[in-house]
Amino acid sequence: MPPSSPTTLLPLPLRLRLLLVLCLLVAHATLASSSSPKVLGLDFQKRVAVTTPQSNSARLRTRQNTVSADLDNAQIAYLINLTIGTPPQPFSVQLDTGSSDLWVPSVFSDACLLEEESCQGFGAYNRSRSSTAELIAQDAFQIQYQDNSTIQGNYVNDTVAIGNTQITNLTMGIATQASRSLGVMGIGYVAGESIAESDPDSTYPNVVQQLKDQGMISTTAYSLWLNDLGPDSLTGSILFGGLDTAKYTGSLAALPVQKGPNGTYTDLTIALSSFSLTDAAGKNAYHQDNLALPVILDSGTTATYLPEDIANDIMSGVGAINDEQIGLIIPCSLAASPATFAFAFGGQGGPSIQVSFDQFIIPIMLEDGSQPEFSDGSGTVCGFGLMSSGAGDQPILLGDTFLRSAYVVYDLANNQIALAQSRFNVTDTNVVEISGTIPGISATATGIAITQSYTGYPLQTDANTRKGGAQLTGGRKTPTFNLGGATATSSRKSGAVAQGPPRVDATIALTNLVLALSTMLGSSLVLLW
Repeated sequence: MPPSSPTTLLPLPLRLRLLLVLCLLVAHATLASSSSPKVLGLDFQKRVAVTTPQSNSARLRTRQNTVSADLDNAQIAYLINLTIGTPPQPFSVQLDTGSSDLWVPSVFSDACLLEEESCQGFGAYNRSRSSTAELIAQDAFQIQYQDNSTIQGNYVNDTVAIGNTQITNLTMGIATQASRSLGVMGIGYVAGESIAESDPDSTYPNVVQQLKDQGMISTTAYSLWLNDLGPDSLTGSILFGGLDTAKYTGSLAALPVQKGPNGTYTDLTIALSSFSLTDAAGKNAYHQDNLALPVILDSGTTATYLPEDIANDIMSGVGAINDEQIGLIIPCSLAASPATFAFAFGGQGGPSIQVSFDQFIIPIMLEDGSQPEFSDGSGTVCGFGLMSSGAGDQPILLGDTFLRSAYVVYDLANNQIALAQSRFNVTDTNVVEISGTIPGISATATGIAITQSYTGYPLQTDANTRKGGAQLTGGRKTPTFNLGGATATSSRKSGAVAQGPPRVDATIALTNLVLALSTMLGSSLVLLW
């Protein structure tokens, strides 16, 4: 948050008892050499208390030709803090590589009238209170997601600040009609903006392009480190214009971005060439080789969505159940399984990312803050973060359950994506500026060329509360894969059947996602669910 920004205390529902994680951030700067950019590292200490949160501060910083932002990991969405307007109005918005527009709700939107407390927490825009605001097009902004939910509103130019980095005259959507109160910062291709679908000549420089055009970064590239799902992993980070070699193991391997059906680059799509599961005994329990699937790396979706036949095989093998109240569920105890998924890309010479089984086990909270249990006493219930993309021409999405295990560099200028195995919970940092091509690439896999047939926008993760009871009818289903650990006999004999959209908000259950904003000795309060 810029120095001139006031501390804002946000009213939150007193009935919610939230797990509050206080991260005291101590910043320190190091200079690798006289020609290197200054690197600002952030260390944190964790202190846990059950309380009602009051606030949270933006933890964003700049360095020479690299713009860095910490991401709050709320286990349901990755949020970035920014301000809009003069004087600044604070917002927390969802970071989304699957779309390209920045939009936030208007204070007068239907979403904010219905969810006033949520808009107070995430932010709502009042154009009349910004001296730098300029209305560009009335009722021209519209983005429709895969479940047919629609965001509508106006295009506005205004000043946006990410930490101490200020972008002037940035075009964004201001939603007057919205099905959700949490805004989105899309960081995909300019050609992927919502207006391009109806009027390709009316696209505009979005956040990433403006960072480059206004001299904050050297090229339209950025790297994403989401970090672990576990309780010790409070934040991730994004580096605009740079990458951090301390956040991954091995070398980066590059893949070409695949074009869309109209021959242009609109989505961050790469080719998935194989998928497998190694069980608790180290044996190959499942594999699909010689694939050529267009997959979108989408930070705006919590789960991973694979083709229906593959997803059904996996859900049956791990003992996942479709519960009528909650959705796709699995015993929380399976988070201890040593089983591992492997995703390989680009064919021969391409990168392979290992994803531990626990990354797909998503905690569930009911409306009263409790965690549901199987009624036969066989343990607590979690969501399973791998499911079907649905029948027909639906997008295959590698969401946060995959992305946490990958260090991903998105090079929009050269239409490349580079991957390496992520390192969890590291505090070391070694930032390298991206000035031309991605530095440190060991290989480029170009053996598979495919076309992304899907057009549109996946549904962004939203934060909804489950309405189910504390106990679920029946018990857990015994996996057919060897996942290790104790298993219990289930009263349900049928395997799970894959479900398509709606997306995460119909399958992952957590208590209301609330991120409050404040300043306290330069530290940050992060809510962990």
